[in-house]
Amino acid sequence: MPVTGVKSVTIICPNAEIADAMATPVMVMGVKAGLHMINQIDHMEAIIIDDHDKVYKSDHIKFI
Repeated sequence: MPVTGVKSVTIICPNAEIADAMATPVMVMGVKAGLHMINQIDHMEAIIIDDHDKVYKSDHIKFI
């Protein structure tokens, strides 16, 4: 079954392989749990877009 509730996950970190590996679990975990996990990992940030096009971000990303 496809994941519902999350349309897009972007992971930002120094290592492309780790970013790719983290995108799927964050998508499956959902917005709240996914961001909670990402906020506990140094040098890793996330942008998540839900099914209603609302944008969520991890704590250290600043939008201008």
